[in-house]
Amino acid sequence: MSAIGLVVAIALPIMLVLAGLVVAGRKQQAEFKKRSQARAIKTAAEDLLEALEFLMLVDNFKEVQLVILERVEYFFQRYHEALPKKDAATHSPFDATTYRQKIEASNAVRKVLKSDREISYAKRQFSRVLKALGPMVRQKQISETAMTEYRRYLRISLLEREVDTYTAQGNVAAKRGDVVTATNYYKAAKKLLIEFDIQYPEKNDRIRDLTERSAALYNGETPKEDNLTRALSAQASKDEKNEFGIPSDPNAGEKQKF
Repeated sequence: MSAIGLVVAIALPIMLVLAGLVVAGRKQQAEFKKRSQARAIKTAAEDLLEALEFLMLVDNFKEVQLVILERVEYFFQRYHEALPKKDAATHSPFDATTYRQKIEASNAVRKVLKSDREISYAKRQFSRVLKALGPMVRQKQISETAMTEYRRYLRISLLEREVDTYTAQGNVAAKRGDVVTATNYYKAAKKLLIEFDIQYPEKNDRIRDLTERSAALYNGETPKEDNLTRALSAQASKDEKNEFGIPSDPNAGEKQKF
């Protein structure tokens, strides 16, 4: 065998092996990129699903909840499609049946939140829901009019939960004779209403009620036991969890999954 033939005989297998390694490396890089993109989509889906679960706890507007559930389904479908084929083959699609049934069941909702920490948690979850609506308009899943209506409703709903919580906390403080703390809670609730930039029918009545509550404190009157006070007291007496496994204090434990 000539020297050139010998070189070719030795070099060709090596070149084929190197070419195979390059192809395999590129394939691995492509799969890694696809998995990274899929993980990002899955995170968005799980975050929105968590927001939906919380929304179902504190509100019962079925229409907007079903719309958000549709968005969650869309994200999980995109996640499935973004996975490499061998990963997608072992992935179980998201089943929205249980959530749809719970939405349609119209369960009782919580009117008050447990703490300032949970108020912050509520704001974060409502913000996720609100942000999800814009892309749904661009993708023609909902109309611009529907988005405006949903956003208005959700913002008012969140405000009402905050006001109800501060009012209940004020009632509890007043009941134990802490006039200063009770007044501060009523003022905080009233400030939220006054600074809120959307007018709605109950707004002025609620401001008037809070003013009367504050005045009654300095007249030595004790606020009557009401549903808000009882709800807050019940939550404070136990570390409850909802049907999705979310504790009232969202930092009290790990969230359970279906």
